[in-house]
Amino acid sequence: MMSVQHPWFKNVLHTEQHDLMKSDQPGFVFAASSGVISTRKIIKQLDLIQTEQSDYAQHMQAWVQQCITELAAHKNSNAVLVGGFPFNHDERPELLLAEASNTCLMPRQDDRRHLALFGQTIAASLLPSSEDYKHGVEAILNQIQTSTLKKAVLARAIELRPAQAVNVAQLFNNLLQDNSDGYTFALASNPAQQGWFVGASPELLVAKQNEQVFSHPVAGTLARHPDYHEDQKRAQQLLASVKDHQEHAMVIEAIADQLAPYCHQLQIPKQPSLIKTKTLWHLATPIHGLLKTADTHVLELVELLHPTPAVCGQPPQLARDLISSLEPFQRNLFTGAMGWSDAQGNGVWSVTIRCARVMNDLIRLYAGAGIVAASKPEAELAETAAKFRTMLDALGIEPEQLVYQ
Repeated sequence: MMSVQHPWFKNVLHTEQHDLMKSDQPGFVFAASSGVISTRKIIKQLDLIQTEQSDYAQHMQAWVQQCITELAAHKNSNAVLVGGFPFNHDERPELLLAEASNTCLMPRQDDRRHLALFGQTIAASLLPSSEDYKHGVEAILNQIQTSTLKKAVLARAIELRPAQAVNVAQLFNNLLQDNSDGYTFALASNPAQQGWFVGASPELLVAKQNEQVFSHPVAGTLARHPDYHEDQKRAQQLLASVKDHQEHAMVIEAIADQLAPYCHQLQIPKQPSLIKTKTLWHLATPIHGLLKTADTHVLELVELLHPTPAVCGQPPQLARDLISSLEPFQRNLFTGAMGWSDAQGNGVWSVTIRCARVMNDLIRLYAGAGIVAASKPEAELAETAAKFRTMLDALGIEPEQLVYQ
């Protein structure tokens, strides 16, 4: 992972995560292997203009240009743009212009704590039901057989209604401990109405530092096993999976085709490698390029790449239309882009997966699976269940605690 730095990285704020995430105050924390950034002062919440265009790419282009203009207007204040872009153009980005700090999260003796949900019975709802999700997979498989569709990512959600509010700072800390090699984030642009959007993504959409650009796509997943030897077998099973390699290659090919015109050099390994989180094995490929011009803004690269086939499908518009017809909920920031950019055009943006919207009386968890010709409905359902474990483990929730309505 390339190190993306900003002048404010020279000044380190030493604090506890509980001081960064107040339940009633806007804020943003983003942790990567290169460091943790957090907002010290919110300059403004960006209210981006909704265009009359029906095409997502045109909306994204308009949003990015507004963001670049806002950053340029505050160039001398060391302001950064932080937050998230949504998956669908009919949802609003949640973006803040803020003063940010390189942040050192000071450890606590009780650093890993169970949240209030531990051990209690929790009312839960599936969106859609397991059977309806499998029917959705079958519908996509039918489209793959009868149209030009090659892949579509079908998502589902779990809604939890806890008896008491979750400590978002502790949830963030648990996620960070469990997923220290990824991108852990917490965002609240309007906490009173929208709560916090929290997650731990293993996937880098794009990072840019001067002329260097980096992406680390993830596609192809298998649940880990608590037994070491069985876990290693699963890793090798994923590495040998023709279906998962085909799905992964589709993502890499799309990103390479999009980045190539902007780069005079692009390094892409011929084969993916294995990466792991606490609960999952993934196929991943690190992509590194040298831009033709360092003036290319990281937000222009976000616009270029988002959404990748890893979270949407191929071809994109056909997949997007099918997703809209099958999913009984709005994805919101899920499968969007989450990160930060500075006025110099540098920044880091992750793919917004392994995440949840956390409100006082409602938590909505998201997970999706990429459906290709070789997919099996039961296996894709199991993959989404495995992906939910990232958030459920951080919340301290075991499956037997959930009472489905």
